[in-house]
Amino acid sequence: MEISKRLKTVAGEVRYRTVADIGTDHGYVPIYLVKNKLADMAIACDINKGPILKAKQNIEGNCLNSQIETRLGSGLIPIAVGEVETAVIAGMGGMLTTEILKASSDVVQSLKQLVLQPQLDIDSVRKYIHSIGFKIENEEMLIDEGKYYTVINAVHGEDKHYNKCQYMFGKINLDKKCSTLKKYLIHRLGKLTKIKVGLEKAGTENSIKKLSEIEKDILVFEEALKTYEMQ
Repeated sequence: MEISKRLKTVAGEVRYRTVADIGTDHGYVPIYLVKNKLADMAIACDINKGPILKAKQNIEGNCLNSQIETRLGSGLIPIAVGEVETAVIAGMGGMLTTEILKASSDVVQSLKQLVLQPQLDIDSVRKYIHSIGFKIENEEMLIDEGKYYTVINAVHGEDKHYNKCQYMFGKINLDKKCSTLKKYLIHRLGKLTKIKVGLEKAGTENSIKKLSEIEKDILVFEEALKTYEMQ
């Protein structure tokens, strides 16, 4: 079964044999993991009946009923403490991702690994991971169909303190001088600079307030790009 580059990257970060895929949609990640012998057992969870029915069809079509179970429910609530080693939460907003983790803190603490791919507010997800005693073991940034994605692999432990720039863009990505992150920084900085010029021309009270925020953002992006100039 062929899956997207994004989902393949998510699956590639799974390190343990029992997995819960939260917001599974069509069940692609669990099917990929089991078929490629990256997991022995998986639970595909979704809050909506439609995706669960579709996931069931796909699981049956791949003859994986004995290894992949579907469960209807919100977030990690359908998962029991100690039932799986890894939880995958991919394709949701960062705020929703953290809400799911907060709502099932006992289950989260029983996990060995979190594989997260938040669409927005990635800095907030990184901060929350640290606040609950997980450290970021690896990050992968990729472009899939013209969109940028970040996949976070977190395990129990303590990270060294992150600064604002590292929370924004990922300390690991900056340390390894990730080429995809550099593309993103240049792309986004160009957009922010254009917005800045437009706000300066407008000269209204509202635009002056927004200009101050944009200038702060630009400084963080420029700080991140300086990483690539260091030896």
